[in-house]
Parts: sequence; C-alpha cells; structure tokens
Amino acid sequence: MISHINGELVHKEPFRLTIESAGVGYEILCTQAAYNDAPLAGKPYKVFTRLIIREDSHTLYGFSSTDERQLFDQVISVSGIGPKTGLTIVSAIGVHDLKEALRTGDLIALKGIPGVGKKTAERLIVELRDKLLKDEFIPDNISSSDGGTAQVRHEALSALMALGYSRADGEKAIRSVMKNDAESAKKLDSLLKAALRSF
Repeated sequence: MISHINGELVHKEPFRLTIESAGVGYEILCTQAAYNDAPLAGKPYKVFTRLIIREDSHTLYGFSSTDERQLFDQVISVSGIGPKTGLTIVSAIGVHDLKEALRTGDLIALKGIPGVGKKTAERLIVELRDKLLKDEFIPDNISSSDGGTAQVRHEALSALMALGYSRADGEKAIRSVMKNDAESAKKLDSLLKAALRSF
C-alpha cells in the first residue's frame, strides 16, 4: 500500500501530477483539490494516494487530504462506481459539500456531478448515508475524550426529532451551529436554542 508520496513535483496538468521521489517518477491521477494545492514544478509536494490494481493496470490516485481519500474509498465501494468515476465525484463539489449532499439525500446536487445520473445518485445515498452519519456525526461509543460534545449532539438531535423535525434537518441545524458558533455547541440548552433559530 502506498499511503502518500512526498517529493519534487516534476509536472502538473489537469488532473494529473508527476512527482519524483527517491529517483522514481510517480504519475498520479488527482482530485481538483490536490491539483489546486500543487505548487509550481520543481517545488516539493506531498500527496496522499490510493493504489488501485487491475488486471491491465496499476494506477495511483492522489488526494489533498486523508479525509478526501477516505471519502473516495467509500464512494468506490458503491456498486457500479469505479475509481475514475469515484475521483470525478469526489472532485466535483468538494468533500464537505459531497458529504452534506449524501447525508441530506440531496439528489439535485448529486445529479449535477458529471457522469452521475438519478440511479447512481440514489445508490450513493442509499449505500453511504447511514455510514457517514454513523462514522462522523454521532459515534456509537461515546468516550470521555471528546469532552462530552458527542453526547450533547446526540441529546440535541433526539430533542429536535421529538419536536417533529426530521433527522436530516436536525443534523443539518446542529452542524451549522457547530460550524458557526462553537461555544453554543458545547451545552445542550444553548445548542438547542441555536439550532431552533436556524430553522
């Protein structure tokens, strides 16, 4: 497994990089973000990678962050989506907006991605939404190391759903508060009030 490559950027073109490291030149198909972050040729650059092996090829895919690479891994786990399509999907609207579209079931945003039709968009939502919610919003095992914030989020979401809001709307409101008012997100009453104001 090649986790990342750190070396001199030899060549850069949309969306392909060549990086020389320890005398070896690696050609990497990369996301929009990894391409945008890349410096001028001759400068050092580190790119996170995933090696995909097929019968007729060994292809390196490059990412700007481990979060972007993880999302790529999740996208290509969906039936019918190969690595090149997966790279396009991750590149098209960015990690944050793609996760948001998947978590909220936003078919319009997903269908706006080149190569993604209605059926593919629906498959992405069905196969990834619950996984993203489980992995990133409310952990199954809430530990003391998170300072109690996961427990606060969990209780706030439960309260919003009891008031009649959907899970997706509740999560969106809570994430908005966490992004724009981190202090309010630390206490249940202030998080709830801020979330309700966002509706």
